[in-house]
Amino acid sequence: MSLQLPCEFSVREILPAVRSIVAQKLIKERNLSEYKAANLMGLTPAAVSNYLKSRRGSNLRSLLEKDEKFMDLVNEVMERILKLKILIFLYIIVFYVLKVKKFLQSMGTL
Repeated sequence: MSLQLPCEFSVREILPAVRSIVAQKLIKERNLSEYKAANLMGLTPAAVSNYLKSRRGSNLRSLLEKDEKFMDLVNEVMERILKLKILIFLYIIVFYVLKVKKFLQSMGTL
């Protein structure tokens, strides 16, 4: 087992899982096209397609979706993105700093 820094874990596991959740919500719940969702998320349509097909971001997705507070935050961020029409990556940074670090601590990862 190799030692993985928290920032590496975040980039490899958490960020893709969050992107996967948001992509799914934008497309399934908000009826956006893959292209529009990709545009809002600062991703390519191909990347969004991979998130939807669980080729990316599936490792932690179900775990994150079980956390009610986490999902409330995802919904709040999504609403702001849709309202303000800004790229999601700006909120992902804030999202990580405020909540994901706390989530990792509760899991004993940090």
